[in-house]
Amino acid sequence: MLKIRTVKVALEVFLAMNWKTYESLFIEIGSLMVFSWCVNTVLRPWLLQTVFTEIEIAMFKVGTVVFLLVDKNGNEMAFSLAMAGVSRAQMFKA
Repeated sequence: MLKIRTVKVALEVFLAMNWKTYESLFIEIGSLMVFSWCVNTVLRPWLLQTVFTEIEIAMFKVGTVVFLLVDKNGNEMAFSLAMAGVSRAQMFKA
């Protein structure tokens, strides 16, 4: 599913940028279903276990990650950029 891959991409970008934080990394999610999957491992679909394993590994590298449920229509530009970035064949780095 495309929406859960945006969480994976967010973590990958954070790690690739070598940002250091002594606080929590907050990831805003506009889908109730994806939010539920992120905070409750029991609800995760079996077919996406590989993606969730990769997310868990990245979360371990980042440290503390907090998921927030937000209204996706509240920030349409950020949502559009996230969807465009995930639909690319490769992630580009500047």
